[in-house]
Amino acid sequence: MSTSIPRVAVLDVVALSRQILAYMPRLSTWAAQRKVCSFPPAFPAITTSTQSTYITGLSPLDHACYGNGWYNREMCEIQFWKQSNKLVQGPRIWNKLKEIYGKEFTCAKLFWWYNMYADADWTITPRPMYPADGRKVFDIYTQPMNLRETIKAELGEFPFPTFWGPMAGMPATEWIANAARRIEDKHHPHLSLIYLPYLDYDLQKFGPSSDEARKAAEKMDDVVMSLIEFLENAGVTPLIVSEYGICDVTHDVALNRLFREKGWISIKPELGTEMLDCGASKAFAVADHQIAYVYINDLSIKDEVKKLLLNTPGIDELRETDFSTLSPVAKNRLPDFTAIAAPDTWFSYYYWLDDALAPDFARCVDIHRKPGYDPAEMFFDPQIKFPLLHAAWFLLKKKLGFRALMKVIALNGKQVKGSHGRDNVAPHQEPVFICPPSLPDVHSAMDVHRAIIEAFTSSRLG
Repeated sequence: MSTSIPRVAVLDVVALSRQILAYMPRLSTWAAQRKVCSFPPAFPAITTSTQSTYITGLSPLDHACYGNGWYNREMCEIQFWKQSNKLVQGPRIWNKLKEIYGKEFTCAKLFWWYNMYADADWTITPRPMYPADGRKVFDIYTQPMNLRETIKAELGEFPFPTFWGPMAGMPATEWIANAARRIEDKHHPHLSLIYLPYLDYDLQKFGPSSDEARKAAEKMDDVVMSLIEFLENAGVTPLIVSEYGICDVTHDVALNRLFREKGWISIKPELGTEMLDCGASKAFAVADHQIAYVYINDLSIKDEVKKLLLNTPGIDELRETDFSTLSPVAKNRLPDFTAIAAPDTWFSYYYWLDDALAPDFARCVDIHRKPGYDPAEMFFDPQIKFPLLHAAWFLLKKKLGFRALMKVIALNGKQVKGSHGRDNVAPHQEPVFICPPSLPDVHSAMDVHRAIIEAFTSSRLG
């Protein structure tokens, strides 16, 4: 291991803000000896958009990952939570640093998004297996491939049900932190990118002003500080960043239901359910937290769509895309309009008018088939008695080889109390960057990228 190259770890503590930092005494004490910058988030303030900005130093308009999902205009399909690193446009931070230090420079990218086929030296990302019999087998994907079995032999199987869904919780985050320790012990990467998502769950479920948020922050405090102390003892400089803060919300807006009432949505009946037919629709919306991407196939109604959006309660702002400035990749992905919810509002993807006709995936945890993000997936349907028993019975049937659906999700988001996506948020709910005092101030998401590089190129890390 070379001693001439600084070693830095960037801990992405999702949903950390000054509001939440106040509930974390150990991290607050550590941060008091360093620089704490809060800044307006990238727009949209969404996981994949923001992480890609941190990785490339480009805006979402330029790296073309404008949200967690988008409508593929050529395939006429909404594609959510894809994983190929080749979707991101622009040079990666580890490649920029390799240009400075040579091929000796190494990077570990642990659970940051768009991780498959990234040319970092070590990568780990969640990736289920989908056998032909309809099963979904929880697993991870790694590069190099043999890391997959090695890390699982040391840490056990990745606790996938706690990474997302109604059982989302601390075990997945602890597993990722332990994986970071193993990679550090064995490989000593110069740059480690470590994703720690736990806060995101309880803050979206209960809101940042809740007692549950305070308790979640207290639990996360110990996990983060334990990892920081381990890294510092190994000679690594930790940098803390978040992608966004969470704000309290009270209700949702279902734009596709409004569009359907206008006759703009096309529905395809399938086996007694209704499927959204995007390619045949005149206009539709892809919901992504407090952001809705509105695509228009019939431009003759564009002004009418705009008028409806501007007069819809719960929409705070409407931004029209200027396609003349975009790359060909971005032109294919970006919507005609981006609707921004009011601070207390979020967008749901629902398009059916009768719950009896909802698609079969609506009551499941199914992040790829739903035409939008569904935070209701973090809750068991309150109308189901003994939901854990229901889930166990489902898993038993799957193990026995039976086809089954785990229908445990409610068809509304009334329980959701926190959301994000807006770039105009209260200062105490902005994302934060915590770094050594010698690094430059961070005023924007793009500044985070530059500050990480400065952590390597500056000799003043103390």
